[in-house]
Amino acid sequence: MVFARRIIAAVLFAGVAFPALAQNSYVSRLYEQVLENMEYAQSGYTLDTFGIVRINSGETATIELDVPAKTAVQIMGDCDEDCYDLDLVVRNASGKLLGEDRLDDYYPIVSIVSDGSGRIALEFDLADCAASYCYAAYSVFIDRAD
Repeated sequence: MVFARRIIAAVLFAGVAFPALAQNSYVSRLYEQVLENMEYAQSGYTLDTFGIVRINSGETATIELDVPAKTAVQIMGDCDEDCYDLDLVVRNASGKLLGEDRLDDYYPIVSIVSDGSGRIALEFDLADCAASYCYAAYSVFIDRAD
């Protein structure tokens, strides 16, 4: 986990992979949140992937990912300061609902067990945003004991 944190920090501070994004203060704060989420992940879980997406107010952004098959997965989301309600729905490759968090907050957390394909879709619904768009971050943690 320390190694992953150092890689993320290097990307953030050097701006090598995302030079345009590193200049945006909202995006920088969300990457800091990804680092913080590593502290809150369930014991035995490690960061598998993370990212940031821009979502227009009232719309949904879908991110498709591959995770290890038949493995416990925890997905955490977070939104910038203009966001009041961010929801998360997780589906498998055929569209079956695996889990969701539709609470009235800006930090959805969903725990699932991936199916045989390992393909999942994260659907982030920006239910309430004070601006015309918001940035949302996601962190995907994998149970390495599986």
